[in-house]
Amino acid sequence: MATIDINEAQMAQGAKAGSGSAADGTQAIRVAMLDDQPLFIDGVEMAIEHSGDMTMVLRSGSVDHLLHALSRVDADILLMEPWVRSGDGLDGVAAVKAHHPSVAIIALSHWSDAAHVKQVVANGAHGYVSKSTRAADLPSIIRHIATGATVLPSTASRGPGGSDLTPREIEVLALAAEGLSNSEIGRNLFVTEQTVKFHLGNIYRKLGVGNRTEAAHIATRRGLIR
Repeated sequence: MATIDINEAQMAQGAKAGSGSAADGTQAIRVAMLDDQPLFIDGVEMAIEHSGDMTMVLRSGSVDHLLHALSRVDADILLMEPWVRSGDGLDGVAAVKAHHPSVAIIALSHWSDAAHVKQVVANGAHGYVSKSTRAADLPSIIRHIATGATVLPSTASRGPGGSDLTPREIEVLALAAEGLSNSEIGRNLFVTEQTVKFHLGNIYRKLGVGNRTEAAHIATRRGLIR
């Protein structure tokens, strides 16, 4: 495919691309993307641009183009298919990690088994998201990783007692079980209230419950919290 840099006009004028503001006037989260399926990039870009607080600053169809373009584009997040048909995607993850350490890498792939996840995380990815994820859910995942958190599929991290809860989710649930509000949990863990809500949503989904009382009951029964 032909690679497309949506800020090529800016760069031709000598400006370093990547500026942009969210709807509330704050700095938008700047997203770059590598995939060899342009229709898939189109769908993700629509979700990014409709999010209100992030913008797509770079589209790329090859690792070579991506590495060259990242030196001219300010990006906060890179959405990347590690298994592009050219076969150099995993090396590309490692190269971005080495040369652009401030860019948080989120792998987007059809593969979600533990072996593939471990491979890409070992090469430097901060998150791993299945391509079966709804495009509308992607912005919340990007916001979460932009805070410095890690998002991995349940196949990659199994907690004690056969639970899919991550250590951070167990921390959140333990505080929720003590009766703390979302804002109080956030202050205890030095994260935003939005991040706490994100964790609780994952906890409810993984445990198959609808509220924190049910989640705390199941987690206590399984020995995840006291």
